[in-house]
Amino acid sequence: MNVTLFGATGRTGKILIEEGLRRGITLTVAARPGSSFNHPGVRVLRGQLTDRSLLNDAIQGADAVLSALGPTSIRHAGNMPITKAMEAIAAEMENLNIRRLIAVSTGTAVDPNDGSDWKIRMPALLIKLAMPNAFKDIVGLANTIRASNLDWTMVRVGFLTDQLASPHLNTGLYGHTRHSLRVSRADVASFMFNQIEKRDFVHQAPGISSRR
Repeated sequence: MNVTLFGATGRTGKILIEEGLRRGITLTVAARPGSSFNHPGVRVLRGQLTDRSLLNDAIQGADAVLSALGPTSIRHAGNMPITKAMEAIAAEMENLNIRRLIAVSTGTAVDPNDGSDWKIRMPALLIKLAMPNAFKDIVGLANTIRASNLDWTMVRVGFLTDQLASPHLNTGLYGHTRHSLRVSRADVASFMFNQIEKRDFVHQAPGISSRR
């Protein structure tokens, strides 16, 4: 199986790569031009994530695309960089008829079918007030994915930890599933790779959280 990873050069991306290689998957990682990322077990392409040529090379032949794109700093740019990147990725996936997209998102990007859960709403409100550019970009990325013609799944997470994977996950929409605020990166990686061939959450945005 061939999988293309975007946003894979950060802490969550490291775990995604480890999980993919453990499963014997051939991985392509698209990294920005200034990134020093390198890994002997994966194919690394460098360029702007809106560059059509880069995206064509990275995505062509993939069985699925996984995205861990997200804000990385409180000083997040105001020009919607992750939304623009996802617009370009989704367009190239449609052009190449690569349909399966699994992307990390957060409770900040509300699902129309969410119920009320203050544990999720409060952090989202704080992000909206303290990091307005990041808030707009998180919501913009989610809206871009929903508007695509892809077989997408958005995996919404709370606070990410470096703990070991938990034996069970809370999985489902916020306000309808009892969630904790935390989930391990190992759980996120395992769940995302599991969704490549599963159809349970196509065109859905489940929250996942660790249950211990």
